[in-house]
Amino acid sequence: MKIVYMGAEVPSNRVLLETTTANHVGFSYWRAVKRGLPKKSDFLLENYFAKDTYIYVHPGIPKNTRLSEEELESFAAMYEIFIANNMDRLTYFTEISGDYAPRAFVEQQRRTSWSEVPPGKFLPVWSSDTGLRGLKVLTDTYLDIAISGEAIEHDSQLASATRLHATKDGSRFHALGCAKPDNLRQVKVETASTLSWLSPMMHGETIIWDGTRLVRYPKKMKEQARSRYRHIYEKAGIDADKIFEDDPQEVCRLAVWSYEQFEMKVNRMTHEDEEEFLYDKSEGSEVGESGEKGVSVPDNKGVQMRKIEPRNPDEIANLPVFGYKTTTEVDDDGVIQERVSIETQGASLRQCDTCFIASNCPAFKPQSMCAFKLPIEVKTKDQLKALLNAIIEMQGQRVAFMRFAEEMNGGYADPNLSQEIDRLYKLVAQMQEMGSSKEFIRMTVERQGSAGVLSSIFGDKAQALKELPNGGLNEVETTEIIRKSIEE
Repeated sequence: MKIVYMGAEVPSNRVLLETTTANHVGFSYWRAVKRGLPKKSDFLLENYFAKDTYIYVHPGIPKNTRLSEEELESFAAMYEIFIANNMDRLTYFTEISGDYAPRAFVEQQRRTSWSEVPPGKFLPVWSSDTGLRGLKVLTDTYLDIAISGEAIEHDSQLASATRLHATKDGSRFHALGCAKPDNLRQVKVETASTLSWLSPMMHGETIIWDGTRLVRYPKKMKEQARSRYRHIYEKAGIDADKIFEDDPQEVCRLAVWSYEQFEMKVNRMTHEDEEEFLYDKSEGSEVGESGEKGVSVPDNKGVQMRKIEPRNPDEIANLPVFGYKTTTEVDDDGVIQERVSIETQGASLRQCDTCFIASNCPAFKPQSMCAFKLPIEVKTKDQLKALLNAIIEMQGQRVAFMRFAEEMNGGYADPNLSQEIDRLYKLVAQMQEMGSSKEFIRMTVERQGSAGVLSSIFGDKAQALKELPNGGLNEVETTEIIRKSIEE
């Protein structure tokens, strides 16, 4: 498979691509016309592209464009002349098709204008409106067929249909406007064209090959994403300082390099292990919603509904995610009941051949189970405290190492380090909360009417507390108390 980098009709994009090793480029005739073509001479691709560049020309009419019959005929005539003048220099060209081109017009173009061109350079475009029967008609007539990325994403039957035609008829398929790995693992294609390599410059995104998969971050994650891949920039020969400064050309070079790594990964798996590439059913980890994941673990079965066959009860077992412990209990009536409780799974399901760290693991052994286990048990408060303490120590080590990396990279504040410090604070706060043994009683007293607080709390007993014992003092006792006070 080859990635075709669209947008080469723009001179600045073309110059940018020339500074990379990408040599498969897409040229939009519609956009070139809108930008202005020479009026006194023909526009020849050989005058603008290097000899080792493979050029893929497409009409490039934007989606939802409304053209009158006269406008469509005029554009088609100019496109035919452009193709004829550059036939020797271009690699492939696609026909005019889409919502703006009626089916009758497309069929007429195939019978007249494109019937005389070399078959190895013309790409008819399959329309999903014609269904699989229409695809069969194209495979019976043409060797190379183009399919839009939208059709690949929404038609679940394309995966099996294209495999059948590729095996039976030797057909080759080309994806238009599609380099999304999840789609490309459904349909095996010879080329996949995309404008996504320009999204870092146009929309502030970040596209990077992290060593195992193609990752795509949105603009809001720019600072966090770009600061964590400095080692990748050095490997790719990319200026890290320019990446941090959001240099538009450098971030696009990084995207092109990343797509090239993705392309090599796909081709290596296709040629070396095609059976696994086509039929492996396992799933890879997702990075995020806006992330493109590589095709290291593809699935080409499609997503259409299948007939469900019942299982033999002997074949049904517990899902090996948790451990299950069965205990027997006797209730008050003497009835014996079995209780199933969930606990951690002792055995690991990891396998060396599919492990995420297989390339760096010191205990890697092909076709073997994982050599490590994690005997963690948390059933008491002391065990929970010990686990939290270990996690705090581990997080502290991470913060220290990230601070060291920050210093080695010039001391520029790393937002990822700030996030890890916040996590460390939260863990410490949780640990302190578990160790506290505060006990207190809180009383809320509401005072109603003219009664005092004591009366509100103790009721009639409050009045008794106010009275002196033994009925109080008599007249003689009172007089004696007054006399002593005066004498003193």
